[in-house]
Amino acid sequence: MPYNLKRHYKIIKRIGEGAFGKVYKGVHLKTGELVAIKIEKKNTKTVNRLKHESLVYDYFKNSVGFPKIYNFIERNKDLIFIMEFLGPNLEELYNFCNKNFTLKTVLMIGIQILNRIEKLHNNGFIHRDIKPDNFLIGINNNKKGRIFIIDLGLSKKYITSSNKHIPYNDHKSFTGSYRYSSIRNHKGIEQSRRDDLESIGYMFIYFLTHKLPWQGLGGKDKETKKANIYRVKKEIPLKKLCKGIPEEFLTYMKHCRMLKFTDKPNYKFLKNLFIKLFKQKKYKLDFIYDWNIIARKKKNLLKL
Repeated sequence: MPYNLKRHYKIIKRIGEGAFGKVYKGVHLKTGELVAIKIEKKNTKTVNRLKHESLVYDYFKNSVGFPKIYNFIERNKDLIFIMEFLGPNLEELYNFCNKNFTLKTVLMIGIQILNRIEKLHNNGFIHRDIKPDNFLIGINNNKKGRIFIIDLGLSKKYITSSNKHIPYNDHKSFTGSYRYSSIRNHKGIEQSRRDDLESIGYMFIYFLTHKLPWQGLGGKDKETKKANIYRVKKEIPLKKLCKGIPEEFLTYMKHCRMLKFTDKPNYKFLKNLFIKLFKQKKYKLDFIYDWNIIARKKKNLLKL
């Protein structure tokens, strides 16, 4: 008997769509709990991304900053993946704040993101699709200030079954997002831990400078656009890229760029850069982000 989704969940609305399927906001009919439902059509020619993602999430059950997974169902024509419903992603929140995050918000986000990526890496995986869209804020009372990492469909084991690092390869096809991709990914070099961290660095710089130098570069097709982005990315000096923002971000980027293929990043050193800066600025670790302040102001304006 095929699984009948409608017997257990009510779909409220579609909240996302990509090349690999659609994502819906739903509610469990018995418990009333909100869920995210991902549905992907089966493809016999390739590995189904959703099935791969569900297997990866199994490694992170009950891990802080990873969503709860409720069910994975394989039907004749499609795959269904049901997980904890979370709040908006960082790109949506950045837009809500008129593309203006304070240093405090970026540091509170950044330290958590480094915790998540360290956890992912320590379990033998690299993400390979780091971008603001793949980090969401929690919505439940005990998780409201917490940043969650999602979308592990492109993630890959960098540790083999024999407990060795995957071999170096410089003939790989591009995987991930053009805007946040590492330079080596553009070059066709197999990704490793250093690439996730470099992508995270570009995200931080984007939040603090409002626009990366290669943003908005067009091209007659995807390949031309990718080539244009790569050219600017590799030519711009890190000092210029990090101009006008705290030096800690330049130090972060230098560390990421200097890592060799199999090197383990110094997560503690990188996190401490931001922890020390946070303390130096005398910020209060209250998990009140820019979007909380703006939402509160808008709510108060409605009362006037």
